[in-house]
Amino acid sequence: MDVERGYTTLLSYEELANAIEEAWEQAGLHEHGVNETINPATLERTFRAEIFPDHGEPLTEQNIPPWVELSFVWDAEHQRASTANTPVALELLWNYTITLAGHDKRSDLELLKAFATVVNQTIRKLFQQAPDHDMLAVEIRRSYQSAETRELQHIVIYASGGSDISELFISKSADMLRTVLHEEMLVVASLLRALAEAFSPGSVGGYRTVESA
Repeated sequence: MDVERGYTTLLSYEELANAIEEAWEQAGLHEHGVNETINPATLERTFRAEIFPDHGEPLTEQNIPPWVELSFVWDAEHQRASTANTPVALELLWNYTITLAGHDKRSDLELLKAFATVVNQTIRKLFQQAPDHDMLAVEIRRSYQSAETRELQHIVIYASGGSDISELFISKSADMLRTVLHEEMLVVASLLRALAEAFSPGSVGGYRTVESA
């Protein structure tokens, strides 16, 4: 890497994975697990991380805050593109999980509207304009204590979306890599905290690392 100019001639899987971890730490988030797999037959590498805001301990079904799984796939095409000025599709995938207590009486429609309101307000606050399309696909699932009693155990909102970061193959800029990922993670951190306020008040805050505990 040319440190003075801030450029690199190679965007590698390792460079991207390390920059992602740096970005979530800068945004005040932490991981509960990172999983990296390699398929030798296809040379495909998959990165997955479960990312959380600050939270209390111990973490239970009753106090778990909204969290997100971040993933991306790096294959032979990405490896070839990393050494040439050729565009190739590269996407960060975001899968949010929001767990609500079983005593929440809102209908699915009410929960969908509340979710959309939180997302729109958060994006408007960050960028001074509302998103011009639905950023996330949303699904609601209800779990019951038993089929007989139909007593609701909890409600889970799942939301998924993606961020196109293909431009990083063209820029070859380490500064741009950090900037793009930092901005993406700031949006994620803002969404997680806003979703916590709306759906699980009191679930964010109080996290301490093992080293500081």
